[in-house]
Amino acid sequence: MRILRIIHRLNYPAIALTVGLLSAAGAQGSTFQKGDNIHISNLHRIDDDLYVFGKNITIDGLIDGDLMAGAYEVSTNGEVTGSENVFCYRLHHTGVISNSLRAFANTVTIDGKVGRSVMLFAYDACIGKGAVVERDVSMFGYTVRLDGTVGGDVMMQGNRIYISGEIGGDVDLEGEEINIVPPAAIKGNLTYTCEKELEIDTTAGVTILGETRWEQPKHKKEEQEKDEETSTAGFRSVIFNLSKVLAAFLFGIIVVYLFRRYAEVSFHQLRTRFSVSIAAGFLLLLILVVAMLILVVSTVFLLIGLALISGEMAPVGALALVLSMLMIPITTFTTVSGGILLYSGKIICAFLVGYLLVRIFKSKAAVLGKWQLLFGLVILVALFAVPYIGVLIYVLVSITGAGAIVLGIRNYRAEVDQPPDQRSVTSGGGQQFKR
Repeated sequence: MRILRIIHRLNYPAIALTVGLLSAAGAQGSTFQKGDNIHISNLHRIDDDLYVFGKNITIDGLIDGDLMAGAYEVSTNGEVTGSENVFCYRLHHTGVISNSLRAFANTVTIDGKVGRSVMLFAYDACIGKGAVVERDVSMFGYTVRLDGTVGGDVMMQGNRIYISGEIGGDVDLEGEEINIVPPAAIKGNLTYTCEKELEIDTTAGVTILGETRWEQPKHKKEEQEKDEETSTAGFRSVIFNLSKVLAAFLFGIIVVYLFRRYAEVSFHQLRTRFSVSIAAGFLLLLILVVAMLILVVSTVFLLIGLALISGEMAPVGALALVLSMLMIPITTFTTVSGGILLYSGKIICAFLVGYLLVRIFKSKAAVLGKWQLLFGLVILVALFAVPYIGVLIYVLVSITGAGAIVLGIRNYRAEVDQPPDQRSVTSGGGQQFKR
């Protein structure tokens, strides 16, 4: 069924949303906020576009501009004079949006007013009875419901579709289960694609002023089931990839804030000593593998020691316990540290990719800029998604970046031990350390 293929291609709106996030890099006079719990109270007024990232976001005040939000849960109860673009797990809108609303989420509930159009991509999407949308509505998901008032045309595609609201234009529906119930009112034409023709009881309170046309699906049932499985996997994959981008972005900002000097030196090592960074990364990977093997052996010794400590082989058991207790903390620390370095490696590489990309358009680019990180992460995640080759790229990026971090830590500590008059400063504002 075509709806399932459309849901499978939800990466297009996701990319559009990411492009919207990236556009913040060039925005002048915008406001950027991040944190676990962000609340814009009804006493606050923001006279700029607001770009906000966090876990729980609540907007009760006035935003005189556009709202771009990425979070687990977003509640907009105030007023947005521009457009609202949201990527989250759960969205609930009860306020007023002067322009358009676009959302990519798992669950969306709209109970407020939207001055222009609405576009929703969600597993469960609902425009409630109290909602008013002045223009068009487009809804894509598994369960989509429209109980409010829409001034323009409506397009709904999903597995289950429910309509009981008032629609001022034409309606185009595609789904496996379609329900049009009182007091639904459609002032334009109704076109729907479904396995069975609907029995619409206009005598019970359903009003359709235009023509009604039924179209049968073009694909066979086996293809529909296959598309459904593929679309579900694709939907989850897109959400997962975008979640990884957001998580890595926030992680990178935190790491740079806490360890900026180390990050600057690591970035410099990756940029100027790329081949050495690769070699250092492979050495780190080898050490990590050996540490993991030793950790497994130490755990076995621990179990053997516990089994023999109370028998005739107590001396052997005690020796095994001593060896395991010495090696487990060391190998555990090495394994955890190596894993963190490999994960952080792609952050450093993302900074470099974004930096090189910005340099194409700007002669001077700041080192470790947050928008460069976001640019780089988006590009890397896109490369990681390439079949087969993406895995190899991911491994090489992680290893190379981790090697650059190891070199950065080594060079920074060596420079700290030198007299201050022997240190040099790069033109980018970060310290350049002698090797």
